[in-house]
Amino acid sequence: MSIILECIRCVGRGERGRKPLSFDQAFTVMDQYLDGQIDDDQMAMLMMLIRVNNETAAEIAGFTKAFHQRLPKIEVDIDWPCYAGKKSKQDINGNQQSLPWNLIAASILADEGYKVLIHGHLDTGSDRVHSQHYLQPLNIETARDIEHATSLLQSSNIAYLPLSHFAPIAEKMLDWKKRYGLRTPINTVVRGLNPGSAKYGVRGSFHPGFQELHAEIETNIGHSNCSIASFKGVSGESEYNPKVSQTIWTSDSKGLHSHYWKEMYNEQIVSPKQCPLGTIEADKVQMANHVVASIAVLLFTKLKDKQLSDQEAYRLWTQFCTKY
Repeated sequence: MSIILECIRCVGRGERGRKPLSFDQAFTVMDQYLDGQIDDDQMAMLMMLIRVNNETAAEIAGFTKAFHQRLPKIEVDIDWPCYAGKKSKQDINGNQQSLPWNLIAASILADEGYKVLIHGHLDTGSDRVHSQHYLQPLNIETARDIEHATSLLQSSNIAYLPLSHFAPIAEKMLDWKKRYGLRTPINTVVRGLNPGSAKYGVRGSFHPGFQELHAEIETNIGHSNCSIASFKGVSGESEYNPKVSQTIWTSDSKGLHSHYWKEMYNEQIVSPKQCPLGTIEADKVQMANHVVASIAVLLFTKLKDKQLSDQEAYRLWTQFCTKY
């Protein structure tokens, strides 16, 4: 029996007979699909069945590993996936209030000397606010391909790499939602692709359980050289919301860890006179808190100490404000 039929039967049997794929099954079936040995309709059926059953860390890790084997290596410090976008919100004057403030956080870290690779996908059928629309005000260039991304990282420490430029098949699979009406597990896979093989990274998600799942995926893949923090992001995006208390999950060389972070919103936080993204005056305190918190959660993957991470994030933010 072919691996695709084996996998479809495995997850598609009756309630008592079905079971999730093993890591090896998931890796093998995705590996063969990426090699062109499996048709789109068969793979789409498998993806939908897995989605209905709720994907496991082993399944996503296996799929992700198959993609990883085809990605060229780039030397990057920070992996920042931006796939969800933020729910659009406008004030009475039509000003966009739901801006991708995580881009400011990434830009600040790049100015500090970290090499930051942002990657994402622009869903043209969505009314969400995507990072790709706000790169220019922060002088973040879009890479044409992996080689161009490498060049941009060397010259400016930051680059945006569209999914279509490093994993076009994954982009095609994301678009299956438009054909079949359901998201597939590839929405989870793309967040963990880490095309730059970065040392540190963040994973934002929305639905309960996915925060732990994203961290478990890294552990299942065996990314012992990468430390990531997974949390419930604003609208599911990789932007931390400091107004809520939550458990964040980290994965590193020592395994999987959970950390309870209390609300850390500061009404007295310093804010810049101007925001490069055009944040209105009424939202500047919120913006400042989101940027500082997003920097802090990333730094936590490196420093392993929340107080030190908060202090360093605030220092970098204060430094940024002097420029604006």
